[in-house]
Amino acid sequence: MQKKLFSILALLLTAVLVVGCNTSDKTEDSDAQQNEPSNTAADQKPSGDETAGESKEEEDTPASNDTNTEDATKQPQQDVKYVQKGEEKTEKATASESVDQSYKLQQLPGFTLTQEEPGKDMLVSNADDEVFMRIETIEASQSSFDEVKTTMQDYMNAVGETVALPADELTAFKDVQNIEGYVVDFDTEKVIGVVFEKDGLITKLTIHDNDEQDLTDAMLNMAATISKK
Repeated sequence: MQKKLFSILALLLTAVLVVGCNTSDKTEDSDAQQNEPSNTAADQKPSGDETAGESKEEEDTPASNDTNTEDATKQPQQDVKYVQKGEEKTEKATASESVDQSYKLQQLPGFTLTQEEPGKDMLVSNADDEVFMRIETIEASQSSFDEVKTTMQDYMNAVGETVALPADELTAFKDVQNIEGYVVDFDTEKVIGVVFEKDGLITKLTIHDNDEQDLTDAMLNMAATISKK
């Protein structure tokens, strides 16, 4: 009787141990599944559409700003010669246009072209803003050379004792129909007025210069490049 009882207890204990082991294995398997990453290799691989989109974005994005830099350097330029303080100089001038007047010109470095008021521009030295050239253009169909010349003479006479500008200071002006120049000399400063007609435009220039800068010839040579847009 005791042997049978021990046999029954042994079977029960064995059954309990087996059940416990199976439960432990299932718990471990469940924990392992929960800890696995949810994204598989297939989930992480980009779709064909996404890859194509990224490739297109890379093609559309410029590699650098080299193109813009090259465009800036392709602006029309020409050599402009002038004399400053007895020294002959040659510099590259860049094409520039008036904001509201119908002319363009070659502008030397070291100058800024701005609008003073409608119908009047100022080409100002960056080194000295009291050295400048005022530029006014009038369509030849709206006025005459003689009328514009008279207004210039009146202005110059109001500034001071006016004399004619030597012809050799106007040699830069080519293919002009008419041209006249005047100058008022002070101790270390001077005011120059020039009127010329070319390509259907009558242009009136008023130059203020001083001995320290001596940029009259530079400004006259830039003015000689004035033409209709």
